[in-house]
Amino acid sequence: MRRNFLKKLSFILLGVIGSLIMVQSPVVAQGGFPTRPVNIWVGMPAGGGTDIIIRALAEGAEKSLGQRIVVINKPGGVGAVCASLLAKEKPDGYTLAAFPDTPVTRTPHLADLSYDPLRDLSYIIRVGFFKVVFVVRADSPFKKWGDVVDWAKKNPGQLVFGHPGVGSTLHIAMAKIAIREGFTFKNVPFAGEAPSVSALLGGHIMVSSGNSVGWRSHVEAKMVRVLLVVEKEGVDYAPDAATFEKMGYDFETPTSIIICAPRGIPDPIRERLEKAFIERMRTEAFKALVKNHELMLTEPLVGKDLFDYIKKLNGLFEHYIKEVGIYKIERK
Repeated sequence: MRRNFLKKLSFILLGVIGSLIMVQSPVVAQGGFPTRPVNIWVGMPAGGGTDIIIRALAEGAEKSLGQRIVVINKPGGVGAVCASLLAKEKPDGYTLAAFPDTPVTRTPHLADLSYDPLRDLSYIIRVGFFKVVFVVRADSPFKKWGDVVDWAKKNPGQLVFGHPGVGSTLHIAMAKIAIREGFTFKNVPFAGEAPSVSALLGGHIMVSSGNSVGWRSHVEAKMVRVLLVVEKEGVDYAPDAATFEKMGYDFETPTSIIICAPRGIPDPIRERLEKAFIERMRTEAFKALVKNHELMLTEPLVGKDLFDYIKKLNGLFEHYIKEVGIYKIERK
């Protein structure tokens, strides 16, 4: 009788222990994260500013995580393709994505997408901001930004402006400037920044714009002149260029690099990733690389603060896009 009782008791205890292990196993798994390499998909082509920054960030964060971080380029739609793929992945921390904030703040108001940026993604960290410039060829008669504005007013619709895509930060910024200053212009979109650079250098457009790092070498080669910088800090290689602040343009058009995960990533894993990225961002080596690529570092933004920032920016660009009359393309 006593032997049967002990046998039943052992079965009960084993069952209780097994249940506790099952309940605690996710916590144990999260505490040991990562146990294998982490993938970061970059939603932009290899060799560009976003790609270079994320590879440098990953290289340093590997030391903190104790695992490799594999960077894989998945370009398309200024990051929208990457965001769409990420939304379908498991939220286990092993698949992340990095891109400019365009696919979560602008693109949702321009096209019918397969993901909801405020519902289907978790936001890990904001890495920094790109500096944005407006440029002309070095032999252009426009010597300062005020010359562009004056000429455009006197020649309605004749200013030819090229930019890297409909609804891009640069397109929206120029459209808002035109409304503010009271002129119209010919809008020439290109499939990315590289074609718009070629078009300006070839004399096919009169004014172009883009991330500062993409124009620096052309300015230093005295082929291009910077007339306007979005950020009030300006750029060191064009100290005489006007800024939005100096021109009285009091609207924001920031472009930041962010890292995301699929919706539902556990907090311990998210916090582990945040810690690794922040440690790398605080190193002098990373700060030097960022400065060389014309990116502005700010205090890292993570968690709910980052989500709230993205939500605010999403609403801001929705307003801008409606104001300048860019219309949404429905997905077939």
